[in-house]
Amino acid sequence: MTPEEQLIKRYFDAFNRHDIEGVMACYHEEPVLVSPAGKRCAGRAEVRKSYESEFAMFADAHCDLRVCTGNNGHGVAESFFSGTRAGSGRVEAIGAEVMEIVDGKIKEIRDYHQSVPAKAA
Repeated sequence: MTPEEQLIKRYFDAFNRHDIEGVMACYHEEPVLVSPAGKRCAGRAEVRKSYESEFAMFADAHCDLRVCTGNNGHGVAESFFSGTRAGSGRVEAIGAEVMEIVDGKIKEIRDYHQSVPAKAA
């Protein structure tokens, strides 16, 4: 397993524990998050706030890491997100995170998740 793949696994493990300190430990000093809609969060304070909001919104948020690969400062992870949003019900999405890795830390994540349609009962 490459150092990039080990970092991706540590990041997903921390995310699934809702361990904000563990998540932030995976990030570079100047991190950037880009949402599927193109919204950009830059800087440690904004990135932290984004994760705190997501964990508060989805108390049971979980990302099942399906595939990850990384090398030479780049990584890609395919994952399946699931969580229950108060008042809105179950949310599921599948997609990929494309990562730039600098000095052994995540510098940028570009998130390409799409909602999965609800299953018919």
